[in-house]
Amino acid sequence: MGLNDRALWELQWHPAGGGRVRRLVLTWRGLRRAIVVLGLVGVVVLAFVLALPLGLRAFLTSFTVDAARRENHTLKSRQGDLREKAAALAGRVWADVQRGRRLAWAVGIGGATWQPPCPAPPAAGAADTAVASWLSRQGARLDQLGEALGGAGSGQAPCPLPALPTGFPIGRSEAVPVALYGWQVSPFTEKTAAQFGATLAAPEGTPVLATGAGRVVFAGGAREHRTNDWARLGGLVAVDHGGGVLTIFGHLRDVAVKRGQSVARGDTIGTVGQTGWTRVPALYYEVRWPLGGVSRPIDPGLVTLSLPVPDLDAHLADPTGGLPPEYPQIDRLLAGGVAHPGAHRPVARVPRRLRHAAPAATPHR
Repeated sequence: MGLNDRALWELQWHPAGGGRVRRLVLTWRGLRRAIVVLGLVGVVVLAFVLALPLGLRAFLTSFTVDAARRENHTLKSRQGDLREKAAALAGRVWADVQRGRRLAWAVGIGGATWQPPCPAPPAAGAADTAVASWLSRQGARLDQLGEALGGAGSGQAPCPLPALPTGFPIGRSEAVPVALYGWQVSPFTEKTAAQFGATLAAPEGTPVLATGAGRVVFAGGAREHRTNDWARLGGLVAVDHGGGVLTIFGHLRDVAVKRGQSVARGDTIGTVGQTGWTRVPALYYEVRWPLGGVSRPIDPGLVTLSLPVPDLDAHLADPTGGLPPEYPQIDRLLAGGVAHPGAHRPVARVPRRLRHAAPAATPHR
């Protein structure tokens, strides 16, 4: 037995009832092995203890980074929603300012209120500061228009405010503008001609409403051989609102009023029809306004706020829209008389040579 195998201490166990004696001997070799194993275990434990704070920190950091990412995603989503809402609000503010400008012009408020153009809202993707600045400026202008309109008196408008034709002639959900005021290509003659009013397609029989208080100066159908321009509009009603302001309704199927009758805004004056030069049920609506001492056709959208006006600034500067001064005179209509006095369903036919022209609802005179 070598020195390494010499016993350092020995533990014996003798069973009480006799039997085999059990011995546990610790040698120098075994002691060294135990010391090496314990040293290795100590090193591992020490390394684990030293690495624990770093691992715990990384573990906790992972939770913090994930939370920050989630919060960042939520904030970006909210920012996108706020930008969409800001863009929608800018669109509504712009539309309200444009309507306020039209109304200010119609009631005769000074040009300093309605004349400065309203810039379009910032384009999509514009900086948030630019959108906020635009909203602030136009919001202030909207307040200015509101104050001016709130203090407007009836004496500033060409006719009393209740008579001002600001109403819509048909239920808005049923009307579709198919031809606006301006130069249009006639579907019947295929030539460019002046359209002095707006044409609104709607189901036949839809009630047509007075857009302001006034007196009916014509109701029925024009005599074609005397007033051909008017006869193209079929069933007609003309309302005088006073001060040179008139409204004219054409293509009516039924006429529900009589000449000389007083009407208020919203009263039924007839129904949408397909009389005159039109291939689909429609209403022709025209507004005449005192300009330079003469009652002339203007873009109905300047006073009918529900109608679109493609180039508002140009039309505010020139309400006639650059159309020629030659237009059908109301005096010829009144002097020409009614084609069928007392008839409730006047009809003006399209000439035979034009009946098979391209179908469209735009009447041209």
